Amino acid sequence: MLWEVSRPASREIPPSTLLGAAHFFPRHFRRDLKRLMRDARAVVMEGPLDEASTAKVIAAGKGSGGAALYDSAREKVHRVLGIYSAPLDVSQMLRDLVFGRQTEWLEQELRGLKPWAAFFGVWTRFRSREGWEHKMDLDVGRIAAQLGRPVAHLETIEEQIAALEAVPLERFRGFLQKDWRPYCEAYERHYLAGDLDALVAASRDFPTYCDAVIGARDPLLAARMEPHLLEGNALIVVGVAHCPLVLAELERRGFSVLPLRL
Repeated sequence: MLWEVSRPASREIPPSTLLGAAHFFPRHFRRDLKRLMRDARAVVMEGPLDEASTAKVIAAGKGSGGAALYDSAREKVHRVLGIYSAPLDVSQMLRDLVFGRQTEWLEQELRGLKPWAAFFGVWTRFRSREGWEHKMDLDVGRIAAQLGRPVAHLETIEEQIAALEAVPLERFRGFLQKDWRPYCEAYERHYLAGDLDALVAASRDFPTYCDAVIGARDPLLAARMEPHLLEGNALIVVGVAHCPLVLAELERRGFSVLPLRL
C-alpha cells in the first residue's frame, strides 16, 4: 500500500511516498517504516496522536446514545467478547466477586458514552482478543521521533472528532449484527496482498466507511498534502481506506502517482 507521488513538470522536486496505513493490524511493520523514514525529509500524518489529543477524544466520547447501541446487540457483544461463556469457572466467579460482574461494568461504561465511542469501546476489546494490537500510526510517530524527523498533521483532532460525530447510528448498529472475524480475515489478507480495490470492497460495511469520514474528508486531505508534496521527499501516512479518492484527487491536481514496493 505504497505510492510514489511526484510533480512531472518539475525534476527539481524529489518524489514523496504515500503510505496507506492499517490503523490496527495483527502484525507490525516497524522495520519497513524505519526504511521509509530513513531518507525522508519529513513525516506527514493524518492527525495528532499525543496525550492531549487522546484526552480530547475521550472527553468528546462521553455522553448519551451508547445505551441504544448496546441494547440493540447485547447478546452479540457478550458473545464476541467472551463474557460469561458457560460454564463459569472458579477464577471467573472470584473476579466477579472482587471486581463486579462483567456485564454490569461493561453496560455501565457503554451507557455513559456516545454511540461512536461505545462502538469503539466494544471493537477495541474485540480486536485485542483477536490479537489486533499493533497500531501503525503510533509506530510511525514513535519512529519519526527516534529518527528526529519533523512531523506535520493534515487535520486537527477537533476535525477528526467531528467526523466521528457525523457517522449515522444505523451504521454502528448494522455492523454490530455482522460476523466480525471474516471481515478481519479479509482485511488482513487484502492488505498484505496490496489489493486496494478488494480491501476497500471488504471495508464498505465498517461503520466509518461513510461520507462523513471518507468522501467528505478525502479531497481536503489531498489538498493539505499538496504543500508537503511540493517541498518533496515527504512520507505521508493516511488510513488506507482514504487512498482511492486521495490518489484520484492528487492526479487531478497534476501529480503523478505510481505504485511502490519495498
